Amino acid sequence: MSKLFKVSDIFLVPNLITILRFFLIAPMIITYKNGMQSYFLIILFVSLLSDFLDGIAARILDQKSELGKTLDPIADGITLFAFIILFNQEGLISTWFMIFYFLRQLTILIFSLWYLPKLKTVYGSNILGKTGVCFLGAALCIFAFKIQSIYYIASVLLNIAAILLFISLLDYLRFFLKIK
Repeated sequence: MSKLFKVSDIFLVPNLITILRFFLIAPMIITYKNGMQSYFLIILFVSLLSDFLDGIAARILDQKSELGKTLDPIADGITLFAFIILFNQEGLISTWFMIFYFLRQLTILIFSLWYLPKLKTVYGSNILGKTGVCFLGAALCIFAFKIQSIYYIASVLLNIAAILLFISLLDYLRFFLKIK
């Protein structure tokens, strides 16, 4: 494990909340695929709430950690990618977007792992990436709640998300390439 991360940080309350999100991915997908809308919505709500609460808990309990700064975006990315795959299979999200999102996440992961030994702190997500994820999340919610009358808006939101996520990827690459 990198010297940035401490094994004991796994047991910090915010990190346990984040880890919960990993365990909610499969039940979310299963309940959605099986038409169990009520259960799906409950699990989705808990997942979204946990994404909000982990940051609050870290600040209130003064339990900020480099591990938490790393786990949170990974949990977000995997959750989003699971839904991107699901909606791609349903023909709602194009294959180019699915591939783009996967390659973006993979690129950030590879560079993060490559430069991890040289980092003194984890490079957090940038505002463009967060905004892009908000647009992506809005589009995914339109599909998840099956609001067919505004699917066309979801397509626009996905294109905006792609642009913002690409620009944020360039910012990540700029950060990593400046490391000596």
